[in-house]
Amino acid sequence: MESTIFNTSSYLFGGALLALVALVTYDRLPVILKEVTTRTEEAKTSIQRNMPTTISTPTKPLTRAQVTEMYPEGTWQRTAYDDYVRVLLDEELVFPCIYATKGFKADNQVYVFIDSDDLSDPRHIRVLADGLADYLPKARSLGPNTSLVLLAKQNPNPRTVDEYQTLFWKLLDGCAKIDKKPWPANIPKAIDDAKWCFCFGGEPFFTVIQTPAHQQRRTRYAKGLTIVFQPKWIFDILFSSDAKRASALSKVRALLAKYDPIPVSPDLKNYGEPDSREFQQYFLMDENVSATTPYKELSASTELGA
Repeated sequence: MESTIFNTSSYLFGGALLALVALVTYDRLPVILKEVTTRTEEAKTSIQRNMPTTISTPTKPLTRAQVTEMYPEGTWQRTAYDDYVRVLLDEELVFPCIYATKGFKADNQVYVFIDSDDLSDPRHIRVLADGLADYLPKARSLGPNTSLVLLAKQNPNPRTVDEYQTLFWKLLDGCAKIDKKPWPANIPKAIDDAKWCFCFGGEPFFTVIQTPAHQQRRTRYAKGLTIVFQPKWIFDILFSSDAKRASALSKVRALLAKYDPIPVSPDLKNYGEPDSREFQQYFLMDENVSATTPYKELSASTELGA
């Protein structure tokens, strides 16, 4: 009997103790939750501090050594760069623009990156304009096959050739809007002129765009949108005589015939010839039809977005 009473008392005491603990815990619940939240946030912050920070895209053009040092394999920038290089260095299917390959091997090129293929994005226009402005003063010191290469993050859902063409011209027009130097007096402003060419910072350029939408014209295909800007003075070096010009064009055209499933574009002509249009060579279509442009002239210098 005494044992039963003792057990019952123990149970009652234990139950009361548990109830008391529960009551105290309930009263302190907000404090406990706050402590747990604080410790969780502290742990999260500690983990984040030990993790690599997000790799930002620099505003100045990078050399190939800087690209590989800054962007490890697996980053979208490194993927875009590696795919570009792979095409240039392919020994079985030789890329027709042998001077681009020479420029890469000699470390004459520099690179800028944009995080989408929307070339109308003011951020991307600014990246290119700033990149060109930084590049021009040092271009000649980089070598005779120099160029600035713009590489875009690969789009898993590529646009059409026509869409890329429209965006390409928005990019050039946007750069013209924020160019701080006047258009060269010896270059006509009318795009549909045999002697027109894209200019920035007072420097005439030849530019070539490659898109993921091109299929037949493989020379203008790239997994990620790629645009190459070459100062036109490099052609004064390459084509310093009629014989050198003829030899270079013959080599390039022979490689084009092997590289592209489609015949060589009839729009590939010498700059300044009466029936030549430089803008049509910038963006070659995927069929042998001449490219068009939505602009008669590029914008005069003004604030971007005006």
